[in-house]
Amino acid sequence: MKAKSHSLADLAQLKKAIEQEAKERARIEQEQAKQRAQQSRMSNEFLREVQDVAPIKAKDRYIHPPKTNLPPEHVLKKRQQAAGETEQVKKQSIHKRTHNQASDQFDAQHLRDDEVGTYLRRGIPDTLLKKLQKGAWAVSARLDLHGKTVEEARIATSAFLYQAASQSQRVVSIIHGQGFGSASGEATLKTHVKNWLTQNTSVLAFCAAPKNDGGHGAVMVLLHQEKSKTE
Repeated sequence: MKAKSHSLADLAQLKKAIEQEAKERARIEQEQAKQRAQQSRMSNEFLREVQDVAPIKAKDRYIHPPKTNLPPEHVLKKRQQAAGETEQVKKQSIHKRTHNQASDQFDAQHLRDDEVGTYLRRGIPDTLLKKLQKGAWAVSARLDLHGKTVEEARIATSAFLYQAASQSQRVVSIIHGQGFGSASGEATLKTHVKNWLTQNTSVLAFCAAPKNDGGHGAVMVLLHQEKSKTE
C-alpha cells in the first residue's frame, strides 16, 4: 500500500495552522499574565491603604443586643387593650345569657313563700329580706308590665334586670298587676314574674310592694352588688 503524498500546498496550510495555534496560546498566556499582575497590584494597593489602620479595642466596640421576636411596646399595649375589651365583651355576653335564660318551663314555686309573697336566695341572711320588707332602701327604678303579653313581659323583665344590675342599682320594683284587667281575671303575669326572678342570678330576694307602691300588684326586688357597694 502506497503512503499518501502531501503537496506543497497542504504543507503550507499545516504550517499556517500550527503558527495560528501558537499565536493563540501566546495570547491566552499574555491575558492570564495581565490578570495576575492586576490582582497583585490591587492586593498591594489594599495593603498600603490599611497599613496605618489600628484594630478597634474590645472595650470600644458596640455589641448589638440579640434580636427578639417581641413586638414593639405600642403594639403590646394595643394587644393588651384589645384583650381587655374582648374579656369585657365576654363577661357581658355571659351576663346577658344569664339574664335571658329565664324559662317558663321551670317551676320555682318550691323556692319561694307565695303565702306572704317573698323569696330569699339560699345562703342570703334573713336580715336582708326583713330590711327589704321594711323599705330600708329606696326604689331606684320601676318597670310596668301592664298591657304586655307573657313573652313581651319576659323580655322586658330580663332587659330591665340586666340594666339595673349593670348600673349597680340596689332595689327595683316590677309592677305586674293583679289580673283585674285580664280575660280570665287571674294574675298570670304575677306568677310568671316571680318565676323569672327566682331564676335570675342577680336577684337576692323579693317581696310584695307596700300598699302605696302597688301592694300585691308589684314586687320589690333586691339585687346583688359588689362587696364594696353592699351595706
